[in-house]
Amino acid sequence: MTSPDFMYPQPTDDELAAQQPYTAARGNHVHGVGHSSAVGQAPTSPGVQPDHDRISPAGANRPLFGTVALVVTIVAAGLSLLASIVLGVTIGPMENENGYYFADTPSWYQNLAIALAGLQVLCAALGVTGLIMGIVSVATSRARTQGIVAIAIAALAPFVSFGIFMILSFTVA
Repeated sequence: MTSPDFMYPQPTDDELAAQQPYTAARGNHVHGVGHSSAVGQAPTSPGVQPDHDRISPAGANRPLFGTVALVVTIVAAGLSLLASIVLGVTIGPMENENGYYFADTPSWYQNLAIALAGLQVLCAALGVTGLIMGIVSVATSRARTQGIVAIAIAALAPFVSFGIFMILSFTVA
């Protein structure tokens, strides 16, 4: 790849390849001045570290992001299911025993129901956080599999939780 204009010569392919950083896909086929004598090591120039000795800060915790998204989503889904089960099992008997209105129920049950509703709001916030983290994890290739599973759990958990609540609140009497 030299220029047809001989006044301004361009670097050759070998010179351009020697300027590129070492990659595992290219192996030791880099043409440059300082080849390493050991097999499988990158060619080095004086004062330049090989790439395998460098630690890239962006890639150091790559799988951790998707794993955190998955854990946050699983915790949110589990707590949401637990709150739905407890409220669904207790709402029918309380309505049969104390009447239709929420104000007619005992104060301990009112406090329990309010706490479980607050837990559902917290789980919704955690689920949205896990969903966003899962999307970012998939988009940036940081533990894609865990990100995909986190997205699926975050998308399905509200429907499953509400469905379980509805089934239990109407069947348990």
